[in-house]
Amino acid sequence: MNKLIPIFINGKKWVQLSQLSRDQERKFKSWLPVNCLKKVFFQGMELKDCVDFETYEYWFKSNQISGQKQEAFDI
Repeated sequence: MNKLIPIFINGKKWVQLSQLSRDQERKFKSWLPVNCLKKVFFQGMELKDCVDFETYEYWFKSNQISGQKQEAFDI
């Protein structure tokens, strides 16, 4: 699984869910509380599907660890 690179807007790191694969986006949204999605304005555009990078990074790391544990059971 590839990790997204954050975009810096107003001194804060963000990621857009639309940058994820459909499978990753589905998994992340099912884990994510609804109120975490934010609208962020960047260079005159409204980005509707943003989440702070720290939340994404926590999910990414925990998802990666659980995937490694599953692989160990599959062997």
